[in-house]
Amino acid sequence: MQKKWLWTLLACVSACPVVCQALTFDVRGGYRAGSHSYESRYKVSESWKTGWWASIETDNKNNKSNGRGANGGDKSDSAHSLGDSKTDYNEIESNYTIPLSDKWSFQPGGIYHWSSNGTQIRPYLRLNYKITQDLSTSLRYRYDYNTYETTNSAGESHRDSVNRLDLYLGYKINPKWSVLWQGTIYKHVNDDYKYKNDKSWSTENAVTLRYKWNSWFSPYVEYDYLDKQGFYEGEGCIAESRYRIGMTFTL
Repeated sequence: MQKKWLWTLLACVSACPVVCQALTFDVRGGYRAGSHSYESRYKVSESWKTGWWASIETDNKNNKSNGRGANGGDKSDSAHSLGDSKTDYNEIESNYTIPLSDKWSFQPGGIYHWSSNGTQIRPYLRLNYKITQDLSTSLRYRYDYNTYETTNSAGESHRDSVNRLDLYLGYKINPKWSVLWQGTIYKHVNDDYKYKNDKSWSTENAVTLRYKWNSWFSPYVEYDYLDKQGFYEGEGCIAESRYRIGMTFTL
């Protein structure tokens, strides 16, 4: 599955420049310090002058089993192995930007997300504001609706939907460097569902520093604090930090 999606993305990269205007290919790797797990993501996106934007991506996880066998047994010999890579999810996203004024814009959109667990539909509304020429902010509300049922802490099966709110603050330091902060809070609709911090809600904070090498290549680094959502070898509520490094190619 991983190779199939990678070849699909590469095919899109090769074919789209003929008909597209602003195609990008983004590859990113990351490490979660609390859970001792690795990740990689491949993403192709495209924007149009009409205001439409769309993307498709696939994400892989290493050590996703986190020292646990299929029946909860220990797999400590492979806990730090990079060999147990599995496709974690795939998703398609699209949105449309509606200018409201020189500084304000409205951006409705949605995500179709699927994995081995099932399918999620994630509609969202985003409001963007350009404070100055170099400083901008956005507020987004997203609703993650599960089409499948999962078991909650009371042993009952329900659709575990989630309310999510994101605040963005971006600053262009100079023509080469830019920084983005993203703060997120999300909460289960049903309080009987818990995250790995043993709460029905959690928060995330992410800071991304990007360097524009030239018109087609832009590397970046990212640090995220994911609350006490780490889980390792049966122990939860571990303070979780995530480190990422990535590269964006504009074709």
